[in-house]
Amino acid sequence: MNRVSTIFASDAIVIERFDHPENCSHEDPKSEQTEEMIVTFIESGAFEVMQDQDWWRFDSGDVLVSTPGLKRSYRHLQSCPDDVCFSVKFAPDTVETALGRIPRIPPCLKINSGVASSFAYRWLIEAIKGSSSIDIESAALHCAAVLGPHRWERRSRLSGVGAHARKIRNACMAISAHSEENHSLTSLAAEARLSPFYFSRVFAELAGEPPHRYLLRTRLRRAARMLNKGARVTEAAVKSGFADVNHFSKAFRRQYGVPPSGYSS
Repeated sequence: MNRVSTIFASDAIVIERFDHPENCSHEDPKSEQTEEMIVTFIESGAFEVMQDQDWWRFDSGDVLVSTPGLKRSYRHLQSCPDDVCFSVKFAPDTVETALGRIPRIPPCLKINSGVASSFAYRWLIEAIKGSSSIDIESAALHCAAVLGPHRWERRSRLSGVGAHARKIRNACMAISAHSEENHSLTSLAAEARLSPFYFSRVFAELAGEPPHRYLLRTRLRRAARMLNKGARVTEAAVKSGFADVNHFSKAFRRQYGVPPSGYSS
C-alpha cells in the first residue's frame, strides 16, 4: 500500500511524496506502464525496478527517471516497505517547452547519487520551504533537464563543492529570472565572489552543465514560451537575450527540431 501526499501542484508541475503506512501489508504489482514524465528522488529506504528484463536497485540518494510508455515491475524486500520517495511530475508540454525534442530512446532509468542530483534535490526542498511558486517551478524545471539528453551522472572531480551550493543556486535563479541580461562568466563569478575559472568548474559540478549551456537552454526556453504566446521571431530572440537573430534561429532549430517561425508546443 502506497501513501501519497501532494506538496505542490500547478498546471505544469505536481510534486508528491510517497511512503508506506506503518504496519502496512504491501503487495507489488506484477507489471505496470509509466504514463507520465517523472523525476523521483529516493529519500530513504530501497527497492528494485525491472525494465527491459534487467533489475535495478535504488537506494537513498538515487534518482529514478520515468517517461511515458515504459513497462516496469517493482520489488520490495519487506512486506511493509520503508522507502520514501519525492517525485516531480511534469505536464508533457512543459517538458517540450523546457527541453525541446525529447529523444526517442528514453533517458537512463537510474541516476546514481552524486553532487548534481543532490544539488537539484536540495534546491527543490529549499524552494518548497520558501513557498514561492516561481521558485518551486524554477527548481523543478532544473530537474526536468534529466528527462532529455542532459545528464547529472558525471563523476565529481572537485572536493568541497557543496559549500558553494547556495551561490550556484542563486546564479541559476538569476539566469532564469533575467535571461535577457548580458550575463557573462565574469559577472556571474563576481556575484558569487569566486574566480571565473573556479566558478565555472563548481557550476558545472553542481548544475550538471557549464554556465554558458545553462544560459543558452534558459534563453531558448523563454523564447519558446514567447513564441507560443504569439510573439514574432525577432521579438522572442531579443527579449530572451539573443543579440543575433540568425544565431537564435540556428540554436532554436537544433534544440526544438523546427525553426522558430514554425514552432508551437
